[in-house]
Amino acid sequence: MDPTTVPKEPHAYAQWVIIIIHNVGSGNVKLKNLDPSWGKLHADGDKDKEVSKDVYEGHIIGPDQKLQLNACGRADSPSGTTGDFDLCDADEGDRVIRHFYWDCPWGSKRNTWTVSGSNSKWMVEHQGANLDSGALGTITVNLMKSGN
Repeated sequence: MDPTTVPKEPHAYAQWVIIIIHNVGSGNVKLKNLDPSWGKLHADGDKDKEVSKDVYEGHIIGPDQKLQLNACGRADSPSGTTGDFDLCDADEGDRVIRHFYWDCPWGSKRNTWTVSGSNSKWMVEHQGANLDSGALGTITVNLMKSGN
């Protein structure tokens, strides 16, 4: 191989998202209804090691804890990655805090990151989504329960 040639990632591996969920408050957050409907979840730093959604489903994110989701398209496939999940208040019967949706399609000029729903007891901030073509990138979601 020519030393000036940089190997390329397999097709849809270039379509990826990392979502870091950080509970900066005092309540407990539960991840529910995770559905990576296109592409796959993978181990941190290893797009070849697929991870089942069951590893994350129902995971409790306690105060000052983080949970990282990694998703990408499938190797040698023009697929990209799409999925959604809910973050719920584990201390109040799993009441939904917000619904999150991502779409990082292969061959498209536009990515999507949507946060919807409302639970007035929680403040939610998110940053980092690249909505132009390519990877959706690393998105940080900070949650904090207001009051007690």
